[in-house]
Amino acid sequence: MAKDKGTDKIIRQLKNEYYKNWRKKNPDKVKKAQERYWNKKALEVLSSKEN
Repeated sequence: MAKDKGTDKIIRQLKNEYYKNWRKKNPDKVKKAQERYWNKKALEVLSSKEN
């Protein structure tokens, strides 16, 4: 089955809508994930400055 630009666009829109609704229903999980991400980035910056 070949995909074309139109199909890709529709798939992307459906995924965006799904994840938007998921984030709306799970704000606590989103917040925790963002905290983990930024803590990890901060540790990466600190470790790169030490080297």
